Amino acid sequence: MDGMTVLWIVVALAVVVILVALIAGASKTSSKRREEHKRHELEQQRQEAYEKEQESRIAAAHAERQHAVADEVDARAKRAQAESEEKAAEARRLAAGATERREAAKTADREADKHHTEAAAKMPNHGADEGDWDDGNHPNDPRHSKHLGL
Repeated sequence: MDGMTVLWIVVALAVVVILVALIAGASKTSSKRREEHKRHELEQQRQEAYEKEQESRIAAAHAERQHAVADEVDARAKRAQAESEEKAAEARRLAAGATERREAAKTADREADKHHTEAAAKMPNHGADEGDWDDGNHPNDPRHSKHLGL
């Protein structure tokens, strides 16, 4: 082998080594880029997960407040219903009392009419105009002139 062939072999080996180094460097750079890209994607996913978690917490707090408000409104509705039922019961009691009083008033009216009829029947000049006390001439009648201040 002559010196030229050895030189070409050395040059060829150098070119191969340089090409291998370039390919390895490119591969390493590509690997770094992929790794950086993956790291960036993972960081982005973590950030999105964090934001979603925050949104979830906010939504849960909002839902909890809504439940509390709904419970409060429900309690007020039940209180109002109970008050309404109490008022209705009171109205029924008052209506029953009023009915009872009307019956008592009718009974008193009937008794007064009965006493009036009995008193009229016992009057000596029943039916005569001068003895009829319905005109307010009886001294104890509030329509009598002595009571009116005339």
